[in-house]
Amino acid sequence: MMLLLVAVLALGVAALLSGLMSRHDRWARNIVIAGLAGAAIAGGTLVWRTLAGQGASDLLWPWLVPGAVFHIGMDSLSACFLLLVLVVGCCAGLYGEGYIAGSHGHIPATPARFFFLVLVGAMALLVAARNALLFMIAWETMALAAFGLVSCEHGKPEVRKAGLLYLLCTHVGSLCLLALFALLGSNAGSLEFSSFAAAPALPAAERAAVFLLALVGFGMKAGFMPLHIWLQEAHPAAPSHASAAMSGVMIEMGLYGLLRLLSLLGPVSLEAAFFLVALGLVTAVFGITFAMAQRDFKRLLAYSSIENIGIILTGAGLGCYGLAKHNFFLALLGFAGAILHTLNHGLFKSLLFLSAGAVYQAVGTRDIEACGGLQKRMPWTCGLMAVGAAAICGLPPLNGFMGEWLIYSWLLRPGIGHGIFFAALAAAALSVIGAFAVAAFSKCYGLTCLGQPRSEGARDARDPFWIMLGPMALLAALCVAIGLFPSLALHVAFAAASDVVGQARLTVSASLEEWSCLLEVIGLFGAGVCALSALLWLFRSALLRRREVELGPTWGCGFTAPTTRMQYTGSSYSMPLTRVFAAALATREEVHPPLGYWPGKAAFESRTPDPALERWLPVLTTKFEEWLSLPRRLQHGRLQLYLLYVSAFLVIILLWKL
Repeated sequence: MMLLLVAVLALGVAALLSGLMSRHDRWARNIVIAGLAGAAIAGGTLVWRTLAGQGASDLLWPWLVPGAVFHIGMDSLSACFLLLVLVVGCCAGLYGEGYIAGSHGHIPATPARFFFLVLVGAMALLVAARNALLFMIAWETMALAAFGLVSCEHGKPEVRKAGLLYLLCTHVGSLCLLALFALLGSNAGSLEFSSFAAAPALPAAERAAVFLLALVGFGMKAGFMPLHIWLQEAHPAAPSHASAAMSGVMIEMGLYGLLRLLSLLGPVSLEAAFFLVALGLVTAVFGITFAMAQRDFKRLLAYSSIENIGIILTGAGLGCYGLAKHNFFLALLGFAGAILHTLNHGLFKSLLFLSAGAVYQAVGTRDIEACGGLQKRMPWTCGLMAVGAAAICGLPPLNGFMGEWLIYSWLLRPGIGHGIFFAALAAAALSVIGAFAVAAFSKCYGLTCLGQPRSEGARDARDPFWIMLGPMALLAALCVAIGLFPSLALHVAFAAASDVVGQARLTVSASLEEWSCLLEVIGLFGAGVCALSALLWLFRSALLRRREVELGPTWGCGFTAPTTRMQYTGSSYSMPLTRVFAAALATREEVHPPLGYWPGKAAFESRTPDPALERWLPVLTTKFEEWLSLPRRLQHGRLQLYLLYVSAFLVIILLWKL
């Protein structure tokens, strides 16, 4: 476990030194890169040893904090999430150095570097914590570091609003977690995770309270619907490399906390499992539906994160169903699907956020309606973005398909004891979610990269330097590698799922071998399709080598004077689908039609507000203020009445103690 401390210490020292060397930008950049490299080497070695079965013993140090012990440990579940923290953190951190330099001072370098390194270090410590108080310290450090990143460009009003909203939401979740650990600690007599597992079972009422507190506390961070209200505001406000780390890793910490709690407390009830599946499907449908209606690239990706969190929660709910039925094969399959999709989501979502940052710096806007034609001007960025877009749609042979395939396999596997209606309904919902994802990201990629430039920024766009393209290429390569050769990723997911289910590795090996062979066949088939496509392309190039090839404009149905304003817009592209959900989306339209015989101008603008943030939350806030107005009537401003209140309270306390 000393390797983990070395990794966290490397990140912490790099954060401090980068702040001290803020006047020497080159030195600060080298310090950040060295800190990330040191953390990757130390933490990667620990992950490798753990997943290879060479687990390190826990590290316990006496602590001056009352009621707590500095206790860290590493099992397969922790190693799986630590691997995600290191891969995404290092790629986003290296990219961030190029992104900060390319912002030309708009992003303050010192706080961006400091808070990013603190965020990665806190998440690395969080997954290894084996004491509730240490867990909460790492959790709050992570939350405050993310707040610092969201608020980097605090001169903008929308950034300040997003930062405040995030801070409020994260502390509501933290209060729920404090209450959760207080209940578990009072029952176990200790704040150690091992004591939680060994404690007697909680009464039904307290167990329900623990479940609800965990769902709100961890769900607020993960972005379960309707607890997602901070997510679509914070991600666009943060720098793109910070958004990649927050969406690719930080929100997954909420899922880690939920899985860790399940591993300690055992199976939930069958009703709770059904609730998790239903909540996951509702979250996924909500996220992808609102993603289709967005024009802001990063806001679209934020809603897509909500969708993927819903898919992961669905897999976790299916695993809970297996535990409730005492069917460990079902439990393993559900949790492995959820964990594998978590790893995959971290990779392709980080890739897409980094691509969005490159496009934003090149074009000068996050509005996909102002892009277009970037495939010719930014071929590397658009090519890597295409890999991420195909992966997030769950298209084979990329990694996004593999985790979803395990969840589909759970639902469609015959003779495993679950209701056919339940399985068919969930499978149908997942298929609809996949189709909507294809629509959302074909719109996003098509309007951004294809067609003709819609603005001056798009006409002058260029690919970024290698320090930004390199991390993007590595993430894209991992997306392809896991899709073509899924055995290693599947091994990691099943090993982590075995810790949640509580089964030994020998029991897991049979299931792992079956699914590994199946996914390898799918991966090889996908590799064959890619190889065949490449051969056909080479054959076509060979045939055309000695021929003169002419280039001409795209055929426009006989129209000879097209302009960029005649291209598809995002709203028109997604209208056939968004119209179906018009009542839920409640898109607001502002129309200024042409007037008179010789109209001077006309305008049309549409906006899709978030219902939880802009409709439901204001109603709840109003009701809460009305409730608070009742105690305010006791405040008359008279000192005599206040003394009477204090005296009455003291009398009541004395009578209660008697």
